[in-house]
Amino acid sequence: MLFAMNHNEPLHQKPLLGILQGRLLPRKALLELADSEGVFAVAITPDSEIDPQAQIIKNVISVRSGQIIALASAPFPRVVYDMQFSKGKGKKRREHFREITRALHDAGSHFINPFDSLGLVNDKVFFGELMARNGISSPRCHAYNKKSLEKMLAEHASVFIKPVSGNQGFGIITATRSKSGIELMYIIVASCGTEIERTQRWYKPENVFAAIEDIRLAEGWSKSSYFLQAAVDYFAWNGRWTWLRISVQRASGGRLEIVGTVFNYLHCSEYGGRHDDPQILYAKIAENCDKSAREIESACSQIALAAHRVLEDEIELQIGELGMDVIVDNHGVPHMLEANNKQGNLIYWDPQYAGTQNPGGFINPDFNDYARSLDVNRNQAILQYAEFLAN
Repeated sequence: MLFAMNHNEPLHQKPLLGILQGRLLPRKALLELADSEGVFAVAITPDSEIDPQAQIIKNVISVRSGQIIALASAPFPRVVYDMQFSKGKGKKRREHFREITRALHDAGSHFINPFDSLGLVNDKVFFGELMARNGISSPRCHAYNKKSLEKMLAEHASVFIKPVSGNQGFGIITATRSKSGIELMYIIVASCGTEIERTQRWYKPENVFAAIEDIRLAEGWSKSSYFLQAAVDYFAWNGRWTWLRISVQRASGGRLEIVGTVFNYLHCSEYGGRHDDPQILYAKIAENCDKSAREIESACSQIALAAHRVLEDEIELQIGELGMDVIVDNHGVPHMLEANNKQGNLIYWDPQYAGTQNPGGFINPDFNDYARSLDVNRNQAILQYAEFLAN
């Protein structure tokens, strides 16, 4: 953890914003922005403790006059921005953050993303059905079972078998139909960042489900819930999967806007992909279809905004921030892949991972400046929307 000055006296001022996070660095810029604008914001970390009766949180982090400070305690914040990723962090830590979240919710704190949005984006099958009902192109999804797998393989050239709670491309198995049978392909990433591609070929359709189960067991994926997703004829970058992460946020006055877009492609990285300026992808796709780069960009933005509104209409509540994953096919047509309730930190600039020396770094050194601007836009929108919710 970064060095923080101790401030042993509790602060009685009620924070506008409380940021739930596992570590300080990724959202430090948000705390600094709040400080520069005279807004009291605190980071709630695994070291924080909650007192529901007194409605205070002990051991929080803030920024004052440009310096990181450790506060003995602070009142419950008026607005909560939940950015902690508890997956893989241990049962005790997950329950700790759940306890904090429940207490803040019960006490009346507003959340940037309401609780009801979690189920919508986590249920990938329902998400796809919801998009289809509202006329938004999205790859067809089904629950993972033997019958559905055989049916989808009979109807589609390729099918993704994906973990329901997966992230960063881990645990995905691709089944591709050919004249010789069904080819199964999956990728595992070693801790050193070296990508290992394992391919198992030519299974008969009736034997594919058992083969997939063997892979899941061998790789330690058998305890995770899976679903099926039809593969779209997506535009490939040097043979790799490509997608766009479009950040849709509520900002000043609750206005819905796109604050940034990042082009991603799957790479040998423990962070799930490499990132670059989306204009590179738009231009490359435009070279191979009858649409201009500007037309492709506009279509991608429109589908992301439309999907966000559909999700809000479904729960009849505003959602403050969603990371929309959009894939573009070889004809320049966008398809809504999924929505992410927590966008992560690496899609924008994070000094810990910047630079091409790190396998999780950016493929284009010039992208760092672009990503910094996206991070500023994102943080400004969060503060603006927090003020809107509080008032």
